[in-house]
Amino acid sequence: MEDSLHYTLLAAHTLFQKRFLLRLMREYPGLLPGQPKVIDYLMSHPASFQREIAEGCLIEPATLSPILEKMESAGLIRREKADGNRKNSIVSLTGRGQETGRKLRDLFHQTEDEACEGLSEEQKENLLRNLRHVQNNCRRNFQ
Repeated sequence: MEDSLHYTLLAAHTLFQKRFLLRLMREYPGLLPGQPKVIDYLMSHPASFQREIAEGCLIEPATLSPILEKMESAGLIRREKADGNRKNSIVSLTGRGQETGRKLRDLFHQTEDEACEGLSEEQKENLLRNLRHVQNNCRRNFQ
């Protein structure tokens, strides 16, 4: 089992996430799981529709709504209704959300650096390229 692709991918993801979340809880105890990837997405895609965030973060829209509500209450995002429909809101980071996003990116980079310790730049690029290929195959086969 430990030599299979599915186990290796799941184990790497789980261990990376645990390591990141431990750091996150120590340095940002108010942030909840799910919020960092939404903030990271909004750092790269400012003023996004909720459905775009859900798709980009691989979250179901019904799961995203309570995450956004908590983020809005914490002053990390603001939502503006598009066409008078809250479900069609445009979501943006507040100044506090952008500051948190910059700090989160540092945490992501630190965790990535530790996870890739001992890999050359070429090996990291190959790993990223191969994982994107697997991701694209899974996405294509999922639709």
